[in-house]
Amino acid sequence: MTTPVLFKRHFQVAYVTDDAKAAAEILGRHYGVAKWDLMDMAAIHGPGSATRIIGNAWVGDMMIEVIEPDENVDSIYRNWRKGSIAKVRFHHLGFLVDSVEEMEAAKRQLAASGFPIVVDGSFGEVLDYAYADTTAELGHYYEMIRLKEQGQSFFGRIPVN
Repeated sequence: MTTPVLFKRHFQVAYVTDDAKAAAEILGRHYGVAKWDLMDMAAIHGPGSATRIIGNAWVGDMMIEVIEPDENVDSIYRNWRKGSIAKVRFHHLGFLVDSVEEMEAAKRQLAASGFPIVVDGSFGEVLDYAYADTTAELGHYYEMIRLKEQGQSFFGRIPVN
């Protein structure tokens, strides 16, 4: 049996920070990523959201994401920077999947390899997502994203640098 390659369709590099606006400024000033879409996730999802602010920016066909977690909500983001001097710390790579079937097959493959799915959810009619905990082996999480009906228009609103 051939193991499917899970690293195809890589499109996102994501960071966790204590201050998404400051992270966007750092990435603009030092790395040229100056145009961002910063979303107030608490306003979108209400209290109890794992993230306070999520910022996205396109650089060519690569999406850069910054995540400011809500430190009062237990999540895979909450203590990610603990013990780190970095203001912006690498957290996960994001990969697009084309279908529900592909998403489920990838989740089964990762789980069978010892990488449990630790977060599995949806962002309304925009996208589905799932995170596998690959931190012990790779040092970061592995996120899969399947765009839904409104996904392309959502991605289209993100500024290009």
